Amino acid sequence: MMSEQHVAVQRHGAVAEVRIDRPQAFNALNSAILRRLGDEIAALAESKDVRSIVITGTGDKAFSAGADLDELAGLSVDEATPVMRDGQAVIRSIEQSPVPVVAAVNGLALGGGFELVLACSFAVASHRAGFALPEAGLGLIPGYGGTQRLARVVGPAVARHAMLTGRRIDAERAYHLGITVLPPVEPWELMPTALAAAGEVAQRGPAACRAIIEAVDVGLDSPLDAGLDLETRLAATAIGGPESVEGIAAFREKRTPKFEVTT
Repeated sequence: MMSEQHVAVQRHGAVAEVRIDRPQAFNALNSAILRRLGDEIAALAESKDVRSIVITGTGDKAFSAGADLDELAGLSVDEATPVMRDGQAVIRSIEQSPVPVVAAVNGLALGGGFELVLACSFAVASHRAGFALPEAGLGLIPGYGGTQRLARVVGPAVARHAMLTGRRIDAERAYHLGITVLPPVEPWELMPTALAAAGEVAQRGPAACRAIIEAVDVGLDSPLDAGLDLETRLAATAIGGPESVEGIAAFREKRTPKFEVTT
């Protein structure tokens, strides 16, 4: 299914695939596409039979070449501020999605495209993938969270170097830096690899997955003791909840658990 905002959605059982479908513009992200992307992922997260989401781009050249410069060029400070805030809000909503989101990076992930990858639960990539935040070469800076998230993943020195020089990070180095979680694969293996990884997630307890996302997200910006307090509360809730009853019973009976979505 494709909307006029160039976002396609396809179901693979408990896994949903969301595709940025604007290959003629290297899957560049304008405000309408970003909003649609956020809306689709939010709607899928509300569906009780979707347990994980894979986001990718159409074609093998670009995951997304980033923000649409035609939309940004010529904006005043006052005009640009809400555009940046709205884009950040969408990326943040994807980062906080209660249903895990896996990025399948099929080609270049530049600027806002790279920032989208950094907001996903984790990423896998093909050998054709490349990552960069080249905004400084245009007199701009990353505006959808790149200055904050990249440093959290690779450390401040590597992040500063990537943003100040705009140099591209290839798929192999991205894996070694922790930007992606599996070694890069051949292009034709990317979606099977991403769907398999998302399928593994889909078999886990959905409430447990939501709690893990919350614990990591909040804990990253909290003192250790505060993060441990949150972990204690979430872990105790999981132990006392119905999901653990089924999970432990299935483990003892050597069968696959049948988790139900609870609110």
